[in-house]
Amino acid sequence: PYCLRCQPQVMGAALTVLRQAADTLGTEANGVTDNPLIFAEDDTALSGGNFHAEPVAFAADMIALAVCEIGSLSERRIAMLVDPALSGMPAFLTPKPGLNSGFMIPQVTAAALVSENKQKAYPASVDSIPTSANQEDHVSMAAHGARRLIGMVENATAVIGIELLAAAQGCDFHAPLASSDALEAVRKLVRAEVPHLDNDRHFHPDMEKAIAMVRSGATIVAASGVALPSISGAM
Repeated sequence: PYCLRCQPQVMGAALTVLRQAADTLGTEANGVTDNPLIFAEDDTALSGGNFHAEPVAFAADMIALAVCEIGSLSERRIAMLVDPALSGMPAFLTPKPGLNSGFMIPQVTAAALVSENKQKAYPASVDSIPTSANQEDHVSMAAHGARRLIGMVENATAVIGIELLAAAQGCDFHAPLASSDALEAVRKLVRAEVPHLDNDRHFHPDMEKAIAMVRSGATIVAASGVALPSISGAM
């Protein structure tokens, strides 16, 4: 499935987009956006449009697209794990499928979060509504585009947290085989907080713990032996 085979290409493209957005936002944060611009040396006032924020709007849209795709790819891997035809493991990653729902509802939760992000990923910058007696006849919607990003990142983080639980559960079915040192360190981190799922239990506390691990960066620390790229471009 592409969610495995094409992950480097998709995540690489997302990283490139995020780096470009970061560069744009850095430039805009250090730019002049006042209107008019006042020059005391010769007592002039120049009206311009640096306040328009189209670069910020485009950057926000780019971030939204990347975040949406990161979560979407993660959900597809969860779906693959719970499908016995694709994973070769018990249905819904439960030792007693049919009697137990296993990871059925967590995958549904991930799908719902991804669907919400897809709706939010519609480019805000292509929208505009005139105000101020048509003086402000084309606006960037940059604030609107940026405001949705926190919620989208929270959704994507939750999807990745669910994948973390599903992946750990899947690895358990392959015991005593082990994965790489870095991944085994992450699995150990998960199992220190969330036990293996045998019979159905209230899943929300488990998901909250996994999401917290992703949000805090604990999973990255656990896999410290792997050099991971950053938004700044450094490894």
